[in-house]
Amino acid sequence: MVTHCLQEAPSEACGILAGAHQPLVEAFYPLRNELASRTRYNADPGDLIAAIQSMRSHSLGMLAIYHSHPDTVAVPSRVDLEQNHYGPLPRIIISLRTAVPEVRIWRLGAADFEELRWRLLSPSVESQGPRI
Repeated sequence: MVTHCLQEAPSEACGILAGAHQPLVEAFYPLRNELASRTRYNADPGDLIAAIQSMRSHSLGMLAIYHSHPDTVAVPSRVDLEQNHYGPLPRIIISLRTAVPEVRIWRLGAADFEELRWRLLSPSVESQGPRI
């Protein structure tokens, strides 16, 4: 996820994390930003449809949406709140403004946001889902 964001810089990157059992992420779907903008993103419709079809075929659900902030902190912007089309689905924001990217997770409301706790687990052979 962070590598995808770094590769897309200086444009914002975006994508989806999916899994069958919350909160375990089993699949990663990097999406193209059709806006190719430093300050906004919109997932390429074809990429989004392909990701949703793949999730359905693997019986996975959308667990989180991620995007990068190439020049600002990893905190939801006014635009992030205004364009919240997925309600309480967690949003991961990766800030690229420092040498080490900062990753934070948020639940967005209509006019506010709440930071969520998270941790990175090492995958076990038994829990590895489809490699997408």
